[in-house]
Amino acid sequence: MLLTRVLAMLALVAAAGATGLFVGRAQRSPDAGWQRGYDAGVGAERGVLRHEVGRIADDYKPGAPGYTTIYAAGRREGQRLGRTLGRSEGVGAARRSGFRAGRAAALPAFPGGWRAQHWYIVRVEAGRTIASRVVVARGHLYGPCVGRPDQICATPGE
Repeated sequence: MLLTRVLAMLALVAAAGATGLFVGRAQRSPDAGWQRGYDAGVGAERGVLRHEVGRIADDYKPGAPGYTTIYAAGRREGQRLGRTLGRSEGVGAARRSGFRAGRAAALPAFPGGWRAQHWYIVRVEAGRTIASRVVVARGHLYGPCVGRPDQICATPGE
């Protein structure tokens, strides 16, 4: 009978302990520790940033050491990518692409386009772009128009 009472007491103590453990864990947020750590990190970052913002901004102004370092790194990466793309496209393709880009920059789009078998007289503007053009034909003389010296006119030749 004494043994039964002792076993009953141990069972009650074990049940009370298990109940307390489960109730305590259910009431506590499983993310509470993470949230405290996150909040502490954000607070520390704000404190540092208030003091460091001016120093960081000064370090990346043109001519400063940070600016020079990041500019040099960007230049190296650009050159590396240029060499890589140049090899992957091949020399011929890169040359043709450059030729097309140069032609498009120097020779603006005129009605009828440009033909290799034609001769043209062009008027170049100050920005080195072609402002106007005239197709050269046999038996004509070319020069500035009367009353409009910025235009090219053709007159029948002798």
